[in-house]
Amino acid sequence: MEDSEDGDPVLYRCNGANCRKKKGKRLDYYINKYDLKDKLDVEIIGCNDRCEQAPVYHLDPDNIWFSEKDLGKVFKSYILNRNHR
Repeated sequence: MEDSEDGDPVLYRCNGANCRKKKGKRLDYYINKYDLKDKLDVEIIGCNDRCEQAPVYHLDPDNIWFSEKDLGKVFKSYILNRNHR
């Protein structure tokens, strides 16, 4: 996993079986709500053995692993603040 070349955050979404099964629509909701389509790279990663937290995400360059229930908090604390600097 690498940071994007332009310094924007990269959000990795697990594509393991449990995460696909439990995938919600919150990620798309937040991207649209905050107009981040061109500011946030979303990449797919394979299973990372965090199935009990499914669906899970990883945010770089902050190196934060979190579940979908924390998506709003992570967006506000790390993604939105970075894009308003």
